[in-house]
Amino acid sequence: MRSGPGGPGGPGGPGGPGGPGGPGGPGGFGGGGGGRSGRRGRRRDKPEKTGWRKYVPNWKIVTAIVTVGILGIAALVGVAYANTPIPKAKQADVTKQASVITYDDGKSTIARVGMNREILPLKDIPEVVQHAVLAAEDREFYNEPGISPSGIAGALYRAATGGDVNGASTITQQLARNYYQGLSQKRTVSRKLKEILISVRMGNEKSKNWVLEQYLNTVFFGRDAYGVQAASRAYFHKPVKDINASQAALLAAMIQRPTYFKSFGSDSDPQKQALIARWNYVVEGMVKKGWITPEERAKAKFPQTYEKWSDIKDTGQTGYLTDRVISELGTLGISKQRVQTAGLRITTTFDRDLQNYTATAVKQLKREKGFNSTIHFGLTVVDPKTGGVIAAYGGPSYAKQQFDDSFQGKVQPGSSFKPVVLATALDNDVSLKTTLDGHYRRIINGTAFTNDSRSENGVFDLKEMTAKSINTAYVDLGQKVGLDKVVDMAEKMGIPSNTEGLNANYTSLPLGVITATSVTMASVYQTFAAGGVHRPAHVIKSITDANGNPVLNDAGKPVKKEPWAKKSTQVFDQGVAADATEAMRGVVTHGTGTGASLGARPVAGKTGTSSQNKSAWFVGYTPEYVTAAAMWRSTKDGKTQKSLVGVGGYSQVYGGTVPAELFKMVMTKALEGKEITPFPPPVYGGTVAPWAVAKPQPTTSPTTSPTPTKTPTCGNNGQGQQQNGQPCRSTSPNPSNTPTTPGTGQPCNGFNMPPGCNPNLPPTDPAALRQWCKLHPNNQACRNEEPGDPTQPNGTTN
Repeated sequence: MRSGPGGPGGPGGPGGPGGPGGPGGPGGFGGGGGGRSGRRGRRRDKPEKTGWRKYVPNWKIVTAIVTVGILGIAALVGVAYANTPIPKAKQADVTKQASVITYDDGKSTIARVGMNREILPLKDIPEVVQHAVLAAEDREFYNEPGISPSGIAGALYRAATGGDVNGASTITQQLARNYYQGLSQKRTVSRKLKEILISVRMGNEKSKNWVLEQYLNTVFFGRDAYGVQAASRAYFHKPVKDINASQAALLAAMIQRPTYFKSFGSDSDPQKQALIARWNYVVEGMVKKGWITPEERAKAKFPQTYEKWSDIKDTGQTGYLTDRVISELGTLGISKQRVQTAGLRITTTFDRDLQNYTATAVKQLKREKGFNSTIHFGLTVVDPKTGGVIAAYGGPSYAKQQFDDSFQGKVQPGSSFKPVVLATALDNDVSLKTTLDGHYRRIINGTAFTNDSRSENGVFDLKEMTAKSINTAYVDLGQKVGLDKVVDMAEKMGIPSNTEGLNANYTSLPLGVITATSVTMASVYQTFAAGGVHRPAHVIKSITDANGNPVLNDAGKPVKKEPWAKKSTQVFDQGVAADATEAMRGVVTHGTGTGASLGARPVAGKTGTSSQNKSAWFVGYTPEYVTAAAMWRSTKDGKTQKSLVGVGGYSQVYGGTVPAELFKMVMTKALEGKEITPFPPPVYGGTVAPWAVAKPQPTTSPTTSPTPTKTPTCGNNGQGQQQNGQPCRSTSPNPSNTPTTPGTGQPCNGFNMPPGCNPNLPPTDPAALRQWCKLHPNNQACRNEEPGDPTQPNGTTN
């Protein structure tokens, strides 16, 4: 059947021209939804973009560009990351830490020297402190990759808009910036990007605990304190292990603005108000993170801090002790710069209580005696078993006087040097029983020497010439044993070889014409107290690094932990020491140093008074301790010594007066509660020297009674005649027969010369006559002669 118009396949019909599916029809060629010409037709029908829309690219193009950009940036970041390793070099200051100097107990701190930082392992930093810092600076520390994306975005935005690039830095970023070299503190985008890259690497390559440990030991808290340990001492005067949550929160709060915040003063102070606000922020953060409970938060109060940095009490002697330690470290090859940065742990030999007492004793004595600031005291106590200086007075206050009177004050020791000569003689087999000429005035090697008093006149053995400090006998003894040997002995006993006046050509050397400090003389006498073993005087007991390990000196050589432990020399044997001690015991029991007596406790020692009375000494010891006490006077500028004559009402200050009194005060304190220990008994070794002087034999009295003679008695014949017819003689002596003169011969001079002279005749020399009249006060020649005053100064030593 043929299709008609409008039918299927016909014009306008389905499949026909213009019909559905037909040419020009829907779905047909040229029709809507049809072939290519149909699609082109639809695009022609789409309205064109007008206005601003025609400048907007197709979204596909935008997506493609963004994708390429992100990939490019990622590639650049990857390249930058690969080429930005974690720096190997640390900043110079981050490892610097103060060296800590303590008393002999190893706990009580004397001083911290250098950068105020003490590095601690993380395990020694309480968790409450760790959590407080995290609450303040980086609450997501353990969950982030070393950076905070939101923080970085904010920082970059501020940088792009001309704002501050700082802020929102994580703990890792802060550490990267402040720990490693190569990251400046400039506020630039390039520095920030480098910081970010290094922080990411640290987050990947370093453990969180390592990062936190370094941060807690390097971050600045104000008050010149770096790290939590130094900060705890700076604000609370105690180690970080002892602080509570409120105190930990304050330290953490300080990190944000350490130079602005103020922790003390009025609460109305804006600087303190700002810190209180920051402290509240930290505490609230600790609650939010579950590190403290709400109840603990409710009880927390803003803590009180100290105004001044240090937890160390300055006694006025601290500076002296510190200087001594630094000086001694120099002898071990460790420089002061190293001390200030290496974090050494130095335990000294100083006993805190006795050290403090030295200043108390000197102050008390000066007040009681009326001494002014021109009077100086050197005072040193040494342990003879170790050589360690357990106490030494430095001066009135380090703030007022940096000169150390005990370690730097060099004055003549006078007769306190004589035991060195005594030890030389005993060590050369000279017995204590050896006698020498100790007459008041003698010419030796062309020089006149005198004793302190004219009553010191005669022949003395070594014990008595020590007890009475006989100058002429000791000068002679120096000649007999050899001054070269005396110099050698002095050096072995601790006197430096370059000491002024230590010269074998000086005949007067035995009288102590050298200059020495109290620590030097205490070191000398330590040899006697230790049985002839000399141990160098020192102030460092032990030295280690912060972890207790041995250290190297500046030259890279190891330093022993106890550098002086085994340094000793046997100078002379115990017998020599015992005999010397026996001689010096007499000084205290009945000689020139009785003022140093400690009662039942045995003391040996020697007084000393220098020429023109410019210094006075007492150096003595017990089996437990050696103490040297020196006194001198100087001009106000300290450059010139002056005589002690007249100070404190003394006509002359001898070693047996003020110095002996100071010795007694300090030794009484040092020996408090200790049992009495005897000295070893003397051995009286050696032999009487062939050059010994014979003691004079006792002479008859100048007034002797006549011996009655047996004469015949008169009988009772009443005739007054003897039985033999001779006149009777009275049985009572005739007063006129009593001798009135000592006899005949030549009188002696003041030196019992010439040989064979008669000591019972009055000398013709006025000076000798005055001395002679002390023994013959009733003689006619002495009636108008006044005895001399043995206490007047005469330029000699005792």
